[in-house]
Amino acid sequence: MGRYISTTGTASPVLRTATANFAATASDRILLDSSGGAFTVTLPAVADVLEGDQIQLIEVGSSANSNNITVARNGANINGSAEDLTIDINGSIVTLLYTNVTYGWVITSS
Repeated sequence: MGRYISTTGTASPVLRTATANFAATASDRILLDSSGGAFTVTLPAVADVLEGDQIQLIEVGSSANSNNITVARNGANINGSAEDLTIDINGSIVTLLYTNVTYGWVITSS
């Protein structure tokens, strides 16, 4: 069973703020502010996550459209694809759920 971002899961979310390159961990809820420039959030390595782990990315700086935020897959797929994710819409909220090695991180809400 993974670590969930909820009050009923096995781990509570950890609120963090990222304004520059950032290494995410399971259960992170990350406030993203790219007003100072584009940066990258790196997802945890597959060895460090469990099926069902979640990470939530919340764009709060209203600058993602001009200063994109790259979500680096760190070797795992995102939605079954071996490509990084780009957040380029102001106010975006993206929740990622780790499923398995085939699909990797799956976007459950955006």
